Amino acid sequence: MTLRADFAAGLSLLTRLPTGWIFPGSKTIDLARSSWCWPLIGGAIGAATGTILTVGVMLGMPAIVATGWAVIFQLFLTGALHEDGFADSMDGLFGGRTSERRLEIMRDSRIGSYGALALCLAILLRAGTMNALAGQPLHIIAILMTAGAFSRLALMLPILWLRPARADGLAHELRHLPARCLLVAMLFTALIASSLSILGALSLFLFACLATLALCSVAYRLIGGYTGDILGATAIIVELTVLSGASLNGFDKLPF
Repeated sequence: MTLRADFAAGLSLLTRLPTGWIFPGSKTIDLARSSWCWPLIGGAIGAATGTILTVGVMLGMPAIVATGWAVIFQLFLTGALHEDGFADSMDGLFGGRTSERRLEIMRDSRIGSYGALALCLAILLRAGTMNALAGQPLHIIAILMTAGAFSRLALMLPILWLRPARADGLAHELRHLPARCLLVAMLFTALIASSLSILGALSLFLFACLATLALCSVAYRLIGGYTGDILGATAIIVELTVLSGASLNGFDKLPF
């Protein structure tokens, strides 16, 4: 396995971008080994989204319109993979009475009322926070990069803290993350977060950890572990938490 193979695996997991030009699809890839580059890919997605928003505002679009295009671009880039997992998780966690029934609902490709409502609220909150930050062009790019890196690093925490809720599927495939991959991922995350003030980055990291811990606690209590959908929900919840924290009054004026 090579770094190119790992990067291709990470792109295929987190985006809908073609990866054949990086590593031939006929060869085997290891999704767990690709974890070192998850925050790097997340940061790149955030940077691209922030650039679309900033360019839209600079071209004279109202902030809410530029935000709408940025959200659409992000969903197109990622294929709404995390949003799909988030919706399935909300349907399953809150739509069943037993862990078996919850897992069955989460595997159902149809979206239910809990998932639809949660997904709509998540998109509204993402757009609202991005719109609130749109008046700070360079700052919004740094914040979206950090949110992307934190939310993809957070994918590792359920894998490290919990056991797979099923004996198959994506969660089972990712159950063994190499320690060196975690260390490299943390290094990339720290480098990306350094675009913010130290106090700002640390506070957002704390928010991200608390949000992940809360979701892991709910998943452990209701289904006994994590699934691929729970990982998707983790990314969405952490991203929204980070963006909400960054939109707090005075965040951009932190002294260091």
